[in-house]
Amino acid sequence: KTWNTADSQTALMAREFGFAAFVSGRNDLAFQFGQFLVDKGATLATPDDQPATSAVLHRVAGFKMKGGESERQALREALLTRSALPGMDMTSVLAWEVLYVADWNAGDWTNAETDGLAAAGFFERQPTGLLHRQRKAELTAAASMFLKGRNRVTQGRNDYYHQMIDVHNAIVGDINAAVLDGDRKLLWPLKWQTQAWSMAMWSYLSSSYEQVGSNISTKVEQRPLLQPLRGQYPDDPATAHLPVCDGRFEGKKLTYPSSKAFQGIVGGVIARMEVAADGKVADVELLAAVPAESFGESVVKTLKTWTFKPNKGVDTSTCRLNSRNRTYSVTFRML
Repeated sequence: KTWNTADSQTALMAREFGFAAFVSGRNDLAFQFGQFLVDKGATLATPDDQPATSAVLHRVAGFKMKGGESERQALREALLTRSALPGMDMTSVLAWEVLYVADWNAGDWTNAETDGLAAAGFFERQPTGLLHRQRKAELTAAASMFLKGRNRVTQGRNDYYHQMIDVHNAIVGDINAAVLDGDRKLLWPLKWQTQAWSMAMWSYLSSSYEQVGSNISTKVEQRPLLQPLRGQYPDDPATAHLPVCDGRFEGKKLTYPSSKAFQGIVGGVIARMEVAADGKVADVELLAAVPAESFGESVVKTLKTWTFKPNKGVDTSTCRLNSRNRTYSVTFRML
């Protein structure tokens, strides 16, 4: 109220304060700043030189407050207008994420795919700092594509699986190429999520029926998943030079979700086991569980009871039982 709107920095200040309000959850204030810029930005003494970004601020704050379909469409239109212009701004980055996540949460697979790809294309303009956001948007788009079209028996049906494999392998390449540990830390969770989706997709596509009397093949060939050059966590330096012993895990039998809510769902779970020197599982971390995190609860609980036993005849003086990077993967389809 005390700001002199004749000041040459008025539009910049309004947009910066609007962004700060948005990221701090004060969508009402962000909406006011955005509304001011949309209504008066062009007529200020120094006109708003980023009206498309200001419009995104206005629309994303409005959507966050009301969450209606008309607000979601208005945000999409504002973002597409902004993305047609050059440059990069964090208001639009975060707004794209708000939009495609809202699509996903609403089960709107068509828009989740479209908006996820559009977001990834926008983030790609600035790989430094935004690469993990780009890959997450690509992951969401690929998963949405599968959920939208998994029941269609068409020649392009298996493209959903191949799309997810491509995203996974790109992330592995990013991990291997990353210079900073912080960048790798952001990429590893996406690697596990794409791996879990890839496993689940292949399980679904390879186990679903072949169309009788049709020339359309539903068969999908399983593709290998690339793996990073080194593990996510460093092993004990004292024993890291030794290979892990050949062996097996023993413990309680794995059980699967029995809720009717999971019927007809395909699931994939990946968990990391930290194994002590005596072979006992000392800790379990859920790395990925798709499409619902609850799929992983019973898996984690069971793995905590396991012990790694070397195979008969293995000389344990030449290998080790302990490891921080042993993973267990499971896929299942609830009929």
